[in-house]
Amino acid sequence: MTGAPTLTIVRTFAAPVAEVFAAWTDAATLRRWLAPGRCEVIEATADARPGGKYRIVVVDPVGGRHVTSGEYREVVPGKRLVKTWVYEGQNAPDGYPTLLTVDFRALGPRSTEIRLRQDQLITEADREGNREGWRLCFDKLDALL
Repeated sequence: MTGAPTLTIVRTFAAPVAEVFAAWTDAATLRRWLAPGRCEVIEATADARPGGKYRIVVVDPVGGRHVTSGEYREVVPGKRLVKTWVYEGQNAPDGYPTLLTVDFRALGPRSTEIRLRQDQLITEADREGNREGWRLCFDKLDALL
């Protein structure tokens, strides 16, 4: 898919790297932030190891269900996560896997920069929708940390 849109977001959180990394790999913590805006995570599983699977079920304010699942490809504690990101929900093409890479970098004892890259998006509109969704999720993660 040459020329497929890619999304890159860089954001800093006021928390140690270990805490920010754990927020991405611990199912109980994922439930608290990985849903945009007024949406809510009702189910989260995460087996954060290469080949391990994860699944996140989100309900929106009008009761719509949005499921994201995939497989961890690379897990380097405190440094990097790479996983497939397959969204199954309203208006989602069948079996639409994107690839999510999240790099973690300590800027200080209580400051962590993450660089999220989402590859294999289909359209520019999809990229911008994902950008807004991640922004809203990161606002929740920021408040949680």
